[in-house]
Amino acid sequence: MITEYFDTSITIDALDISKVDKLLTRFESELHSDRSSSPIAAYARTLRGLRKEVQSVQTNKDEIEFGHTFKERLLSLAKELQLPDDHFSIDVSGEPLLVREERGEHLISPTHFENGAYFSHPHADHQLDWRADELPRIKIGQYVRFGRNASVNAGGDVTIGNGAWLSPGSQLLRQDHDPYGRPSVGSRTVAMTKLPPITLEEYAWVGRETLIGWGADYLGKASVCATRAFVNTWVGDYSITGDRGRIIQYMPFKAYALEYSDTSLRDVLRITDWSAINTAWLETYRSSPADAQTVAELPADILRKGASVLVIAPSGLNVVSAFKHQKIDIIDGSRKMSPYILQWAQDNGKYDVRFRADLNTRTLPFPTGGDVHYRRTIGYDTVVCCLGIDELSVGFLNEIKRVLRTSGKLIAPTSLVDHISQAGADEHGFSLTPDSDLTLAGEAYTIFARTKS
Repeated sequence: MITEYFDTSITIDALDISKVDKLLTRFESELHSDRSSSPIAAYARTLRGLRKEVQSVQTNKDEIEFGHTFKERLLSLAKELQLPDDHFSIDVSGEPLLVREERGEHLISPTHFENGAYFSHPHADHQLDWRADELPRIKIGQYVRFGRNASVNAGGDVTIGNGAWLSPGSQLLRQDHDPYGRPSVGSRTVAMTKLPPITLEEYAWVGRETLIGWGADYLGKASVCATRAFVNTWVGDYSITGDRGRIIQYMPFKAYALEYSDTSLRDVLRITDWSAINTAWLETYRSSPADAQTVAELPADILRKGASVLVIAPSGLNVVSAFKHQKIDIIDGSRKMSPYILQWAQDNGKYDVRFRADLNTRTLPFPTGGDVHYRRTIGYDTVVCCLGIDELSVGFLNEIKRVLRTSGKLIAPTSLVDHISQAGADEHGFSLTPDSDLTLAGEAYTIFARTKS
């Protein structure tokens, strides 16, 4: 019976090791050959060489100098493969900053690597035929700290913002294993050809020995992933998360300080009394208009407790606060609303609100994280979109359909009914059909059902 499930495109050859030279696979041969023309082998070879060299790092100056070595080696690879200069972008500019306070001092180094910190590509053998321009892109900002033995799987694009910190032993993993895939030793061959990207925003902090998994495509600005946690979903801006991405605390006062002031790293280092900033922020928040109290007329199926909601570019806090008993994700192109939203969530004991500021018209996040999934029935129960007609292209509407559950609903301004209806079905036959009208945040909105033609 089992033979009916065989994939006839798969070949399995037994190797007679007594008749094979030292190198058993094509990738090994490419990796160790001086005449190899494989871009992926050259990329993996470069990262392996750097991993070996970082073992000799001993002093703070060594760590900084290795940051320059890392940059130069990748730029040399880009030149060899005729890639654009920005394919690998590592910012090692800036002077070491020695911060003295009370009886001690603290060195803030330009982008640097402690002993044993490395980038790798353990699944390069699944990308043997990649062109040079398909190689993962690496972008690292200023004053990034890679702690001792921290590791980054660079099999997908990696973007790390200014002032981010990967603590000792932390790992950014880019692989996942499908429960419907091959068991044990065979599982490595599943879904490794295209690995998802990851972005660490400014001041993101990955705790000691923390594992960041496949679904964590975004670690928010000034976010903290707790020590020894396993995080396999995206992490919102200005939040502290524990194991499996469970939100422990929000930091709206930091959002207020960093988003409403032109704050540099030196400015951040000069502030010791963040509780005073919190006090000032709360005075501002408590005196702001109480639009969060606006009651929306939403149907019971949308307000089902525990349902998931994605809010795109909310026009005000009252759009978000209408979903008091649902899990809320917010994606916007600005962080100006983040302190207000996070303070509202904290005041209401709502530790299931996430905010991210990487809105674009190409991809939207899933509740579980990332935009690359396989064999999984996932998606939001409701998407609320506050964008205007100029930003709501057919492609973006199709992206909204993609992240909705099969029976999910879109809530959008009533003025866009004709525009959305005329978009028609996507390649899978799904359309957005007007269902009913409602008032949200004092404005006229329409509920659209996701239906299949």
